[in-house]
Formats: sequence, C-alpha cells, structure tokens
Amino acid sequence: MYGGRASQLLKELGSCEAGQLTPFDVSLIHLIKSLRSKECNEHNLQLQSLIRKIEDQNLDVQTTRNEDHFGAVIHHLSLTRNKRCPMAYMYNRAEVIQSFRWKVGPVLPQEIQQKRNYSEEEYLKNHSAAIESYMSELDLDLTVVSLTFLSFSCLRTNYFSIINE
Repeated sequence: MYGGRASQLLKELGSCEAGQLTPFDVSLIHLIKSLRSKECNEHNLQLQSLIRKIEDQNLDVQTTRNEDHFGAVIHHLSLTRNKRCPMAYMYNRAEVIQSFRWKVGPVLPQEIQQKRNYSEEEYLKNHSAAIESYMSELDLDLTVVSLTFLSFSCLRTNYFSIINE
C-alpha cells in the first residue's frame, strides 16, 4: 500500500549493471497502473481526513506536529512515491537507450531491441530524428568515430640490435 510494488521497479534497476537494459517488465507496470489509482485514492482520502481532523481541532495544519500530522505526511509521501518510482524507472531506461544510440548508432542490436517496449521504440525513433535534424543543421560531423586500438607486446628486449640489409 505504501509504494511497495513501485519500489520493485527500482530494485530491478539496482540489481542490473549500470548502463545495461533489462527486459521491460510489462506485467509489473500494468499491475502498478491498476493498483496506483486505487492506492492513490485511498491515500488521498486518508490524507484529507487527517487534515480535516487537524482543522476540526482548530490547529494550524502547517505548524502542528502531532500523530495526525505525521500520518498525513506518510500518506503524502506515499502518494509521491507511487508516482516517482515508475517515472524513475522509465527515465533510467530512456537514459540507457540514449547512451546506446550514441555508442552503437540509430539501429540497435537485436538483443537490445527485444528488451524494449513500443513506447521506448518510438522514443528512440524520435530521439534519433532529433539528433539527425541537429546534425544536419551543423557543419560539424557528430558521428561517433570507432577507434581501432592496436595491441602489441615485446617478447624480448634487445638494447643493441644490428640490422643487416
């Protein structure tokens, strides 16, 4: 009731490596959407009743520090948490998709595409279109250059070597 389901999304993000994209949890998102409206209504009713109770006692809602005030604070924080957790989940996924766009390019590998949902695909299309539009307006080429690194090792150190031709 106090944002437990929504916090599962953030636990899922915390369990994976930074910059990695986990499969989109459609079932949990739909469950949170269905529960959120019910929970938000319950929290809102409780919050309003606690505020009315404080006002009925002729106390100032802003300065009163009693059990009703702290109950109202808990319900208010639960309301905001129920909204913030799914937003943080989606924002984090959007940042990862943006980072993949800059690293890999506009066409992501199949393994990454399978982990996205429809709204994220649309987001990537719009983000790529915005980048392409911005790049076309500049004279500067903003494409990511793939660097080739050469690795070599020395098997033996010769301080003096003579080369005969």
